[in-house]
Amino acid sequence: MKTLRYLLTIGLPFAIFIFIMIMVLTQNTDKFDSYVYDEISKIISPELTEIVKLITFFGSSKLLKYLSGILLISILINKKYSFNISMIIINIMLSAMLNEGIKNIIQRSRPDILRLIEIKGYSFPSGHSMISMSFYGLLIFLCLRNCKSKWKYIIISLFLLLILLIGFSRIYLGVHYASDVLGGYSLGIAWIGAFSIVIDLKYKKYKCQNKA
Repeated sequence: MKTLRYLLTIGLPFAIFIFIMIMVLTQNTDKFDSYVYDEISKIISPELTEIVKLITFFGSSKLLKYLSGILLISILINKKYSFNISMIIINIMLSAMLNEGIKNIIQRSRPDILRLIEIKGYSFPSGHSMISMSFYGLLIFLCLRNCKSKWKYIIISLFLLLILLIGFSRIYLGVHYASDVLGGYSLGIAWIGAFSIVIDLKYKKYKCQNKA
């Protein structure tokens, strides 16, 4: 069962990421990227753009830095959930570093189209897509493991919807190709799969230390 879990949560999404990366490097995603953007561009409007800008903020490093600071303060105030909170903070930091590192290796330029927001840096994989998958994906994992509320699956569904909308927003705003977003998602899923295993191992050790 563990081997199957590793294959589904780490191996498969990582293999998909590698495939997308190779397709990007060999410029075999151009038609797909153009088609997706052309379809999305048909619904661009000033009103929708303002909504999309708000959605994309929920996957921004700026927001996640603020959240990390708030979570860090909450640990100092109440140590009851210190383990889960510290894992969330570490997850944000490491996934952001991993994304930036891969971007600097691939060095894919951003789309040369109408950009509805100003942004710098490289394009592949999408940082918003990967980090939102890593952050909200970890919240989903923790919710599945710890939440007993009847609203659990509604909350999880909202997180999943937000992840998808953030990816959509990056294409809509003209700052990422569709392949960037898919690459970010697949790497984010693989990252969460690996990180969840680390959490399980650390949590067992954490519980043993507290009992002692």
